[in-house]
Amino acid sequence: MSTVMWIGFGFVVVLVGFLIVSFFKKETINRGQYNILRFLTALCAGFAASFFAGDALFKLEGEMANGFKIALTGTAGFAAFFAIWFTYKETIPIPKDAFHFSILNGWTFEGAVKGIAKAANGFCEIEGFSSQQLQLVVEAREIKSSSPVDAIKKLRYLNTNLPKYNVTVNENIYKIVSS
Repeated sequence: MSTVMWIGFGFVVVLVGFLIVSFFKKETINRGQYNILRFLTALCAGFAASFFAGDALFKLEGEMANGFKIALTGTAGFAAFFAIWFTYKETIPIPKDAFHFSILNGWTFEGAVKGIAKAANGFCEIEGFSSQQLQLVVEAREIKSSSPVDAIKKLRYLNTNLPKYNVTVNENIYKIVSS
């Protein structure tokens, strides 16, 4: 094996090692980390392919839905980079606890409800609460839940003086009604 082949083999080992470490390091990753992982995987594959294949060329031509023609040409390294880049899934699976929201010190029940609704790109209607109940300060903490509705329901446990209430959502309007 030549020196260039050993370098290519080294990149393959780095690629596989990187993927193994990234797989076992964290249970979940955010979208930014996923995009970095996607880019680095494609980059390592491109380098490994360029060292193995050398000057081997590829040519890809296609036509878009609107009639626009696209053509790519390059070495095998570019081919491997783009093959990995374009075949990596665009989205990451949404974890079970998909909604996270942080309640800060001094937030009131009303402010927390409005904050959660705003974070979910929605609006809120609060009915049946006294002004004193709306101004009750809730405990500062991070809420992890499956949805904004569940997050609003969990606010009840952050201040024991809050009454029981029901939460419904209709067309991004969160309705909180005291029981």
